[in-house]
Amino acid sequence: MRMFSTICALALAAALWNANAGNPFAHAQRAGSESPVAALAYLGFDSNHYPGDVALPVLKRTFSFAGYWLNPPPGTTSNTWTGMRAVLRESGFGFLVLFNGRTSRQLRRPADAAALGASDARIAADRAKQEGFSIGTVIFLDQEEGGRLLPEQRDYLFSWIDGVIAAGLGPGVYCSGIPAKEGKREFIITANDIHDHAGARNIAFFVLQ
Repeated sequence: MRMFSTICALALAAALWNANAGNPFAHAQRAGSESPVAALAYLGFDSNHYPGDVALPVLKRTFSFAGYWLNPPPGTTSNTWTGMRAVLRESGFGFLVLFNGRTSRQLRRPADAAALGASDARIAADRAKQEGFSIGTVIFLDQEEGGRLLPEQRDYLFSWIDGVIAAGLGPGVYCSGIPAKEGKREFIITANDIHDHAGARNIAFFVLQ
């Protein structure tokens, strides 16, 4: 979710650790609410560029998981994380599996947002399997833009989520939990907006605050 190459620290609180897959799974909850599970915390890092094998021992002193991109991260045209899962796992890292979603500009008409969401879900599922992630792994869609989602953004996101579920994987959203001003006295939190329109879908949220 960071549009630069430097490493960012991520705190994953109230998560369950999947020892077999080495993945942290964040529980879906409304932003600002208390976690339904006992408080646990893991510190991880998110970088648009793979930091290099030499840096891993140093990073492991502080971080227990890495944001692992399945497609080019925001602001990039290539993905340097491809093929790096094995070396990260051997170094003891867990994973926050990430897929960079479409921007509102990319979803403008006449683009079919729902069709793009379904297509991107298939890409995400194929990439996850190619990288060695097992069935049930949660993939977090990076919803880079904050505020209330536009109708086409919502169509894209929920179509992507439905496609990921159909592929036997867990759907997640990596988004903002910061109140965005709407009008003079109104504010909207992206995570809440998504949650409130999700219906019966069980979505994991990784919320930046």
